[in-house]
Parts: sequence; structure tokens; C-alpha cells
Amino acid sequence: QIANPISENYVMVRPSTLPSLLAAEAVSAAAAYPHRVFEAGKTVRLDKDNVLGSVTENTLGWIQADAEADFTEVSSQLAALMYYLKHEYRLEAIDDPRFIPGRVGLVMVGDQSVGIIGEIHPMVLENWGIRVPITAGELCLDFLL
Repeated sequence: QIANPISENYVMVRPSTLPSLLAAEAVSAAAAYPHRVFEAGKTVRLDKDNVLGSVTENTLGWIQADAEADFTEVSSQLAALMYYLKHEYRLEAIDDPRFIPGRVGLVMVGDQSVGIIGEIHPMVLENWGIRVPITAGELCLDFLL
């Protein structure tokens, strides 16, 4: 929430595309699986080095909801995307409560963190009322493009 907004139209910003993707999935249980959904949009990241205290970025987020969704699948999706974008990358271990421990990776290009992939934690799925496993990824398009 923005402490001192200029207008009522701009009182909130989002740090991730994943909640909107999970919200879409939460109302899509009646559709045949698998579900593969993506969104490209603006997100805001805190940045103490920026004079404004934050940076607005163009972000790509995606989810796959399916009984067979797993880390291997989402890492294959990432590998294909990075191949076509001509970026070499590596995954680093990270703790993020949105994801299952040990089934999440920080996407690194050189020394720069450009995103995250993993399996969404069952407690997160339960909170959204989602009954199938979900894998997800999110990448900073400004850096990659």
C-alpha cells in the first residue's frame, strides 16, 4: 500500500504476478486439466539504492496446475525460455515460504537474480482453495529482454 498516493487510482502496488495467477486458478477448478496460465505485467521491487526506494519492473509470471506438475517440469519450461532468449543461467537454492523447501530455485544470470521457479507450497494452495499441485515461475523481463 502506498503511504501518500497522488490519486485514489494508485494506492496499491504488487510485488509479484503469482497472486493474480493463483486467483485465476482458484476459480478455474471446473476446467479440464492441465491449466497453463501466464501473465506479463508490472511489479514493484523494493530497492534501497534507488532514490524512490523502489523499482517498477516488467515481469513474466506463469503457473501450471496439474496432478503431474513438478520441479522438473517448471525447470524444463525455464530452460526452453532461456534458450530462446539466448541467456545462460543457473539456479541457486533459496528459502521462500510460497514454495516447497528444496523445490524452489532462484534464477541467476551472471551475478543478477532475474526470477524464481518452483513448486507452490501445499499450505498456499490450501489457502487459495486449490486442490491440485502447481508449479510457478516469475522472471524480470526488463533484464532478459
